[in-house]
Amino acid sequence: MKRKWINPSDHSDKIQKLKSDPRLTGISEEALKILINRNIETPSEIEMFLYGGLGDLWDTRLMKDAEKAVSIIVESLSKNEKIVVYGDYDCDGISGIATCMILMKNLGANIDFYTNNRFEDGYGMSENGIDAILKKHNDVKLLISVDVGIVAHDAILYAKQKDIKVIVTDHHEQGDRLPLADAVVDPKRIDCPYPNKDLCGAGVMFKLMLLLYTKLGKDIKCVYETLDIVAMATVGDVVSLKTLENRIIVKEGIKLIKSEKRMAFKAFREITNVSDINSHFTLGFIYVPMINAIGRMDGNPEKAIKIFLEQDENLVYENLDYLKELNELRKKITTEQCEFAENILLQKLNNDAYVIYDKSFHEGIVGLIAGRLKEKYNKPVVVLTDSKEGEVKGSARSIDPFHVKNAFDELNYLLLGYGGHAKAAGLSLKKTNLELFEKGFIDLCTKQLNSNDFVKKYNIDLFIKPEDINIDLIDDLQRLEPFGEGFN
Repeated sequence: MKRKWINPSDHSDKIQKLKSDPRLTGISEEALKILINRNIETPSEIEMFLYGGLGDLWDTRLMKDAEKAVSIIVESLSKNEKIVVYGDYDCDGISGIATCMILMKNLGANIDFYTNNRFEDGYGMSENGIDAILKKHNDVKLLISVDVGIVAHDAILYAKQKDIKVIVTDHHEQGDRLPLADAVVDPKRIDCPYPNKDLCGAGVMFKLMLLLYTKLGKDIKCVYETLDIVAMATVGDVVSLKTLENRIIVKEGIKLIKSEKRMAFKAFREITNVSDINSHFTLGFIYVPMINAIGRMDGNPEKAIKIFLEQDENLVYENLDYLKELNELRKKITTEQCEFAENILLQKLNNDAYVIYDKSFHEGIVGLIAGRLKEKYNKPVVVLTDSKEGEVKGSARSIDPFHVKNAFDELNYLLLGYGGHAKAAGLSLKKTNLELFEKGFIDLCTKQLNSNDFVKKYNIDLFIKPEDINIDLIDDLQRLEPFGEGFN
């Protein structure tokens, strides 16, 4: 992989002008250079970026169908109807379920949750999932999705046929049409004017709960107290931390995590022996992988969800110990299978993208393998393994110039199912279509990308002399936190 180091631009004039603004008193030239390099360069933008708070969150009413969804929930609460939250099995889905459960139970809701088993049901809302919910709760009247549902046309139609109302809350890209749910709350739906398109699934649920509590005249402090969970999901789902609303969520959430008001985060710190809590390392590399491990290795994330709902301290610690063990196993298997996958990739080294299949790949690990290979070779990567009889499924990871979900839109005639984002997506297809899919995917990459797109670019923000590194500089740079996707 070729690399290119890009030297910083000279922003002397801009910096001198900014330093004269009273709103930016005390902010060093180094911090200002970093912000300007990320196109955050007016006094008002910088002030909001550094000091924005909960009062600066967008009004949820701007989100299409949010008021409709809240009205449906209010009616359901008034009738004491059975409500089930249907979520994904990753950190975002788990966090969104926990957020909804905590806040709805606080309102006295008759509520339970359901997630697919990764290995039995796969990703997304399904008819099997609806049947499983009905088997446990034959009186269910309202289904609220979190982090799933935007492309679950068949499952939602099936639920409607069973006389179940459906509210979709999601943050994934919609397909060519919206599902026929009673309300579809997704900032990425084509007709939604909500300014922040980068909310994670738990973030969408958090905003909906804010509107619900406001509508009912309840104290919204209860909703803000779930920001510790929502912050973890925001980091875990790798959404942009350059986006103001996401920054506020993570910044305020980390304060709550540090306060350890929630037993789960006290247990996290003690079990992992961390001494400092931050977004990019503590959440991104320690806590979130433990939450994700249960979906990857066990398939059923119920124990992870209960960490945030459980009042019994012993059970919280017991469940977290289980997650830690699974994550250690996950790391071992990931290392082994990445080495094996790279051996396959080396046979295709001149391709503009890679589609790698082997039946031995662990279904819960394929996304991690794809991510590591994408990082190493800076090309789009799809990793697939066996699924049902005659079918394969897997995950894709992509580089900035290539929108992998759009690519799957073009190849949908070869796919059984798919969904995701610009840089990450999941898919399934018949094994007999594997060769055609590989050719089609690589052809799309070849048409859309050029040799410059495969060059890994590193932007240099500052040249600092060793003698200029001091505590004041470190403190000033820490003021720029949280760091992560889009701001690192």
